[in-house]
Amino acid sequence: KQWYQRRVRANTTETLRGLRRDIKVAAEVERDTVSLGSLSSNEECHDSAGEDDLEEEEELELDTKQKHSLTIRVQKKILGKTFTKTLIGLIDEDTGIILNTLYQLIKEHTGQADKAKKIIKYLIRFLIKVGVFFKNNAFNDAEMILFSEFKAKYRTTALTFISFSEVNYTYDRELLVDYFGCVFDLLRNLIKRHISPKSLDRLDVVQEVMKDGTLLDALFDYDDIETGLSRHLSVICCKLKNLIDDEKI
Repeated sequence: KQWYQRRVRANTTETLRGLRRDIKVAAEVERDTVSLGSLSSNEECHDSAGEDDLEEEEELELDTKQKHSLTIRVQKKILGKTFTKTLIGLIDEDTGIILNTLYQLIKEHTGQADKAKKIIKYLIRFLIKVGVFFKNNAFNDAEMILFSEFKAKYRTTALTFISFSEVNYTYDRELLVDYFGCVFDLLRNLIKRHISPKSLDRLDVVQEVMKDGTLLDALFDYDDIETGLSRHLSVICCKLKNLIDDEKI
C-alpha cells in the first residue's frame, strides 16, 4: 500500500511539473502574439516517447476556427503523462470494468499479458482523446456528422453483442466482425485529422484484435460458459446494458 501511495504521489508530482511547463509555454506564445491561424494546417505530428509508456506529443492541425487547439494540446500532453492507474478516475465505472474484462479476455486468448495491456492502453487513450476533442469543439461540421454516425453504430454493435449473449446459438461471427469494422472505420475518419500517423497505426492494432474471429468464437462458445472465455461475456454485457440505460452509448 505504501509503495502504491508513493507511486501515485510521484505521478501527481510529474503531472504538475508538466502542467507548469505547458502553462509557461502558453504564456510565451501569448507574449509573442503568435496567431494560431498562421500555423500550417499540414503541421506534422510528433511522437517522441517509446511504446512502453505511450507518451506522445501530437500536434493538432490548426486553422483560424480552432480557438481551443492550444488547450487541447495541453490536455493531451497531460493525459499522456498521467497514463497510469491514476487515469482510472477519468473513466466511468462500467467502462472501467469492461476494459478490465477485455484485458483478461485478450490475455487468456493470446497468452500475452503485455499485448493485452498494450491494447487496453490504446483503447483508453482513444476514448479519452475523443472526449477531449468533443469537449473542446475541435470537430468540424463534417466530423460532427461522423461523430453521430460513430455513436449510432457503436450503440447498434453493443445491442447486437448483448442480443447474441442472451439468445443462445444466435451468434453470427461475420455480422459482428462487420459491425466492429464499421465502428473502427468511423472512428478512424473522425480522428485522423487530429492525431499522428503512429496513433492511427495503434488504432489498426486494436481493430485487428477486436475483429479477431477466433477470439469472438471463444467468447460466444455457449457450451463452455463456466470455464472458457465465454465466462467473461455476462460481465461485459451487464456493463454494456448499464451504459445504454444511462445513455452513455
